[in-house]
Amino acid sequence: MIAVGKPAAERDLHAVDAKSCSGSQTCFQVGSPSRAMVGTNAGTFYAQVGGASGGGGAACFVFLYHDTAGWHYVNVRCAQATGSIPGPQDLVRVSGCANVRDAPGLSSHVVACLPNGTIVDVDSAPVYLDGHIWWHLNGRGWMAHEFLT
Repeated sequence: MIAVGKPAAERDLHAVDAKSCSGSQTCFQVGSPSRAMVGTNAGTFYAQVGGASGGGGAACFVFLYHDTAGWHYVNVRCAQATGSIPGPQDLVRVSGCANVRDAPGLSSHVVACLPNGTIVDVDSAPVYLDGHIWWHLNGRGWMAHEFLT
């Protein structure tokens, strides 16, 4: 998983491997520990990005999905004041509202629509289905990855 996600995240962040980083380059390295988490056909791991001199760093999480061909990169999210991977007290970020479903997947029944800024508790490892990573919201249902920050 990390072997696929690391180079893809470096490309997205315009960063180079921290082992060969110098000067004004942006450096990327997998966190130690990686905090890797694998759910149902989806996974995530922790990394760090920053300057070669050690300044301006941010924590990142790299998200991937898995199918019969192997692991595939989805995206990377970085923040200087990051919390962690989706978990307790996450915020829903949408314009309008974000669908909550009774199971992961686009064909699952919509049970609620949460407005922007709603605080939710993610309580499971991720699931990949229908082109999305899904997270279970405690007491609510399932929401697509792109709506959580």
